[in-house]
Amino acid sequence: MLLLDDRERVREETARMDKERLQGRWISVGGRRAAELQIDGDRYVVRFRNGDLYTGTLTLDPTHRPTEMDMWIEEGPEHHRGKMALAIYHIDGDHLIWSPAEPGCEVRFQAFPPDDDLEHLCLIFRRS
Repeated sequence: MLLLDDRERVREETARMDKERLQGRWISVGGRRAAELQIDGDRYVVRFRNGDLYTGTLTLDPTHRPTEMDMWIEEGPEHHRGKMALAIYHIDGDHLIWSPAEPGCEVRFQAFPPDDDLEHLCLIFRRS
């Protein structure tokens, strides 16, 4: 049985490995909004084709299923600035599935929304 400290070390190591895998530039190849995602260390930039730009910091918790990403929005549209976006993600080689809840919402998705869901954002990225 893993002790609490051991579980925390496993979580931290798994998060570090996922963070390394997420580094770099990602281009959307699926989903209802075209976007580019850049991750450098703990910093992210999301550029949507319509001009919306979000920047901030992120933390990962890959011990949950689906895996979790918390994105603090430092810069972006006024109504989202200073809020947290609770997201889920899945990395599969050079592909990333990413689905954030509305910034400021305190409920995280428990599964990725279906392709025809027009209310919730879910994007598929390919490493650039």
